[in-house]
Amino acid sequence: MIKEKVLLYIDDIRLPNNFNNFNTIFVVRTYKEAIDFINNKAQYYQVYISFDHDLGEEKSGYDIAKYLVENQIAIEGFKVHSANPVGRMNIEQLLTHYGYSKLIF
Repeated sequence: MIKEKVLLYIDDIRLPNNFNNFNTIFVVRTYKEAIDFINNKAQYYQVYISFDHDLGEEKSGYDIAKYLVENQIAIEGFKVHSANPVGRMNIEQLLTHYGYSKLIF
């Protein structure tokens, strides 16, 4: 069975924009919602992730990226759309260091 290609869009405020190559986009607002999706639904899809860094809570997009790495969770690719330049760089460096594919989409 071919799995559907989906985007997991992680952002506490914004809505996804310019992600036309995805028929299905799951929007999550918190660290907990992202981890719940990753643990309970991700296996049913080809998952791409678009990260925000600052989620308006103690945990950030970087913490989600660390969770992926620490638990060796495979995803198809990622993008960081965060307006926080240091947070963006930290997420990108962590994931690319561990072999995750950075995408332009």
